[in-house]
Amino acid sequence: MKIISHRGASGYAPENTLKAFDLAVKMGSRDFEFDVHRTRDGRLVVHHDYDLSHTAGSPARIAELDYAELSRLNAAAHFAADPAFQRVPLLEEVLDMVGPAADWINLEVKNDGGVYPGIEAEVLAALGSRPGLFEKSLVSSFDHDTLRRFRELSPELKLGWLGHGLNEILLAPAVLKARAVRAESFHLALRIAFRPNVALIKKAGFAVRVYTVNSKKDALRMKEAGADGVFSNYPDIMEEEA
Repeated sequence: MKIISHRGASGYAPENTLKAFDLAVKMGSRDFEFDVHRTRDGRLVVHHDYDLSHTAGSPARIAELDYAELSRLNAAAHFAADPAFQRVPLLEEVLDMVGPAADWINLEVKNDGGVYPGIEAEVLAALGSRPGLFEKSLVSSFDHDTLRRFRELSPELKLGWLGHGLNEILLAPAVLKARAVRAESFHLALRIAFRPNVALIKKAGFAVRVYTVNSKKDALRMKEAGADGVFSNYPDIMEEEA
């Protein structure tokens, strides 16, 4: 079972910052996950939320800022253990940092309601800009129209299915929708990652990756349930005391 660095080593450094990704690489991570947005002037950047309320304490929305404006905000302000200034990084910077070390990279594209028109082609261009990067990358999104557009643009791109508020009743229909876009991976919330649910998804032909797993006890439980990977803020989670 793979341990996937969730937003970098975000348990030890401010999430989705170069500091977090650098630390994850130094800790030996080979599998990475992060989130992609686009600024007003068309720069692809790595950040989780659509605005900076959580990280920088600012309600400013990424889509409404040029990158020069965005880069003046401290994306580490929320991280009490180390609030020293960290800017929101460019996607290209993150790829340069984790790409050489990575076996697998999950780019979660944030595009609810198509807020970033055309972002699919731009992400594909970024993945094609470095030798070998496309082959080890997977794109996921909670916006399923975005996944469909990715599939239309690229029959070969690996896709990961993310579902909103899934429960046992909604799981089977979600599996059918994931199959419709030819996803290869199904990303499941820990709260419903029980063995029968994992088995159902795997029987349908998907890899199962579970988010967000931040204790060794839960990681071991997911391994026993048959998960192929877990997203964790702690790349060394399997080394922790149970």
